[in-house]
Amino acid sequence: MPGLTQDEAARRLAGVGRNEVAFRKTRPPYSRVLAQLRDPLMMVLIAAVALTLAIGDHADSVVIGLVIVVNTTVGVAQEIRADNAVAALSALSAPHARVRREDADRDVPAATVVPGDVLLLAEGDIIAADAAIDESAALLVDESMLTGESVPVDKDANASLHAGTVVARGRGVATVTATGKAAALGRIAALLDDRRRPTPLQLRLASLGRVLAAVTLILCALVLAQGLVRGLPAGTMAVTAISLAVAAVPESLPAVVTLALALGARRMAARHALVRRLPAVETLGSVSVLATDKTGTLTEGRMVVQQVWTPRTTVELQGVGYEPEGDVLTEGRPAGPAERREVQEVLTATALCNDAALRPPPSASPDSRWEAVGDPMEGALLTAAIKVGCPDLTELASTHPRIAEAPFDSLRRRMTTVHALPSGGVLVCLKGAPEAVLAATVLTDSPETLRLARAEAARFAAGGYRVLAVASGLRQETPRPAAAGESGLRLLGLVALSDPPKPHAAATLASCRAAGITPILVTGDHPATASAVADRVELLGPNTTADHVVTGKDVAGGRVPDLTAVRVFARTDPQQKLDIVAAWRARGAITAMTGDGVNDGPALHQADIGIAMGGRGTEVARQAADLVLTDDELSTVVAAIEEGRRVFDNIRRFLVYGMAGGAAETPAPP
Repeated sequence: MPGLTQDEAARRLAGVGRNEVAFRKTRPPYSRVLAQLRDPLMMVLIAAVALTLAIGDHADSVVIGLVIVVNTTVGVAQEIRADNAVAALSALSAPHARVRREDADRDVPAATVVPGDVLLLAEGDIIAADAAIDESAALLVDESMLTGESVPVDKDANASLHAGTVVARGRGVATVTATGKAAALGRIAALLDDRRRPTPLQLRLASLGRVLAAVTLILCALVLAQGLVRGLPAGTMAVTAISLAVAAVPESLPAVVTLALALGARRMAARHALVRRLPAVETLGSVSVLATDKTGTLTEGRMVVQQVWTPRTTVELQGVGYEPEGDVLTEGRPAGPAERREVQEVLTATALCNDAALRPPPSASPDSRWEAVGDPMEGALLTAAIKVGCPDLTELASTHPRIAEAPFDSLRRRMTTVHALPSGGVLVCLKGAPEAVLAATVLTDSPETLRLARAEAARFAAGGYRVLAVASGLRQETPRPAAAGESGLRLLGLVALSDPPKPHAAATLASCRAAGITPILVTGDHPATASAVADRVELLGPNTTADHVVTGKDVAGGRVPDLTAVRVFARTDPQQKLDIVAAWRARGAITAMTGDGVNDGPALHQADIGIAMGGRGTEVARQAADLVLTDDELSTVVAAIEEGRRVFDNIRRFLVYGMAGGAAETPAPP
């Protein structure tokens, strides 16, 4: 593919514009200040300043004026900080791209990429624009920031690529189909452009301001009219009416509200919840619906081998993350030597047929963790191999050097490696999707064994696990190519992997239900995975199952009459998440949305309370959110909601006190 000419690329760039996320027009400072002053309660305070000046009470005028200045400054500062989501989104764009133009490979600024350009992709590249794949070689793309999937996705010819995603493995050639605002990042930026609606506290205070202003004016008019009818001097009655208006205005209320919210935000920060917008503190106390994503929020966000099946036994592996620690159990008891040997044979083969590596914690800090270098799923297989006592991985690679391989691709759906044995001959190791491995053309096992393996694989898949079948075989000579050795092998077993729920996820959701909050799951992952996770964390409560899962296509197609009747959504995109939030808000619910990916940004921005993960979350999610969890724990949300309810109660008590005090100060008509 020769690619575009330089002249043609320049012509298209002039026509479609630069490949950049469009920024919305920045509001001038005076516009932000006027928006704050248009608040009804602030207008009442401005009127109070005018009245106190009219009666010569300059001390009160200064105090009320300072309250107006402080509240306006705080409001404008919060609004500016909350408008940085699109800027963070732009930072995700690739700084440069490798393209083919005029039959030559060129490194160009990503902003100059145009539809029709031929992208050349390699491991670690950020994809500069939406594109369709023309050629791929073991291409694996991390799309978690857009889709929420916990593992990278295999891509073959004709598959779609999205701007901002990352090539995790392999190589590819793709033709650009959309850039700038038409690409994935641009469409998300457009969804972020909507303005927030006022918080429940702001709505209540605005309503209070309107009522207070109307009642004050009516009472002042009545007092003035009554005095004039009785023949009292007009000047005296004017001063009396103005004094009545000043006494009726609770000028300290905005300052007290700001102070209460600030103290609440400080207490939340001590409990790992950072507040980005002060009104969000009170809104948390009004939350009635909690929409949570799956990966990293309800689950650990890391693939783990949880079960290994062989024709003779099944074992369960405990532990989280890539830490090579955890018990090996059979039917709830520690696995015996014979059972361990069978599982070791399975996981030794997966350790050999593997391109990942494990990186130990960089320090002794309790926050340091083992990390996988390469495919997260293959990293999980290495962790499992260490747990069950397989030979040292470095020594294993030394004694069984790889001499040939057939990489995984989405057509064959399996990977094969060939290793030299110390005793002579070679060992063929194969792992892949059960439907690609459990076949008579690949394995020599009996039909009954294959039937049992297929049934077990189906059971694992129905439980939301990702399943791999593992096989091996001895050869006297090295098969050329390596794929020629994918026959006459012996089935070793099945490996079931998943992203396990966090230990306290079920208890946290139970606390939400006890507090009158309805939890719902909104994820971009597979429906079976979403359903399985919902069951494990008891999203619907104990003794219930998430047997009804709605997909994003169902939402987009209008096939769901009432979105608020659904508790589990899968395969959702940013627009559908907005639709779900809008449906709940139309019912009068106060919605909180958690998320960590770019795809969560619009919903976080539009929800009454957007809650981002501070550790693993993207900058886009953090900038779009009202609340950032520094510990990435959903239980912190429950603690923040408790604090929000306490703040609301304190503000309500002060309002009653302030109104009573104002009534007591109201002067009697002469």
